[in-house]
Amino acid sequence: MASADPQAHSPLTGGWVPEPGAEDEVPEKIVLAELDLLGELTHATRSQVLRALKQPRTVAELAEALDMPVTRLYHHINRLESLGFIRVVATRRVGAVTERRYQVAAKSFQVDRELFETSDRRELAVALGSLFDVSKMAFQREVESGGLTNFDDLSEHGFLSRGYAHLSDDRRRELLARLTEVVKQFVSDVDEDDPGANRMELFIAAFPDTA
Repeated sequence: MASADPQAHSPLTGGWVPEPGAEDEVPEKIVLAELDLLGELTHATRSQVLRALKQPRTVAELAEALDMPVTRLYHHINRLESLGFIRVVATRRVGAVTERRYQVAAKSFQVDRELFETSDRRELAVALGSLFDVSKMAFQREVESGGLTNFDDLSEHGFLSRGYAHLSDDRRRELLARLTEVVKQFVSDVDEDDPGANRMELFIAAFPDTA
């Protein structure tokens, strides 16, 4: 998940009162200690909410950004807050109502590696498979909305490939190292204020095919 800087969107104007610690730097990551939490992150709506809350927003601002009804979002906001995935960074009084501004609680979320060894294999497979599901749905939405149309030269707009490779242990390690380096380079190169920048979704899977 890309960097979010609370100070870049200061809640000190317009009657907003920052919550304690709201202007601290957002933690690099949160480690998920339960496998079920992965499903929460990859939920179709909640994954969009988390992406949109890289910068602080109210529920009304979030609804506008996602083009969703406000009433549809409250349940997801409450759920994500209760799990510690988002936090309130500022509040203000609007009449008799307290309005809240939310932001992600960390730049990224990572499954505890110990869970890969201790979890039931079937449950682990379902949980990790949800990563494929959320990327599949995002890709389908982009095609259906017309955002991805130039299939004659897909390389100009995106990358879509599926293939197999027969690799020695050394070549396998080389492939994984190079993929990791490229992803780190471009994911960390984020300029939220560049009006000409286009958000790209990256989902890369490389794994042994032994079944």
